[in-house]
Amino acid sequence: MMISDRNRIDAFIKALGQGKPVPGGGAAAALAGALGAALLMKVANFTIGKKRYRVYERDAKNILGKAETLVKRLSSYVERDARAYDEYARTKSKAAIKKATLCVSEIAKLSSAGLKFCPRLRKIGNRNLMGDLYAAELLLKASAQAADNLVKLNRKWMGR
Repeated sequence: MMISDRNRIDAFIKALGQGKPVPGGGAAAALAGALGAALLMKVANFTIGKKRYRVYERDAKNILGKAETLVKRLSSYVERDARAYDEYARTKSKAAIKKATLCVSEIAKLSSAGLKFCPRLRKIGNRNLMGDLYAAELLLKASAQAADNLVKLNRKWMGR
């Protein structure tokens, strides 16, 4: 890990804990999902090219590509969600809360999509990476559930 990356992680965590509206739960859910998807990539990468898992190489490569896409998309929602919720915090408009709700809805969908790879990787993945797969599954579940709860809460606000 690069020093500048570490500084960005520290800055995000510090900002998350401050008494300000953003970043908040949606951005944290997106980051958790991205971390989970990155761990799916790790398991797939440690499966590909190993003689013992050669019969599963095609599946592992397919999962690797899809998990990589999930990482990119979920990572982009860390900032997108923060911007959308910041707009709502400033304006309190229905349009802004709808935009924020769409962000967390997409985070929930993406993380749920990542969860679908866990059972297959449990069967075909490198046995030495099952702890990483377990962590991936927990992070993806947390992301999906947190984002889904935010969708429900936002919809209550929209109904007012």
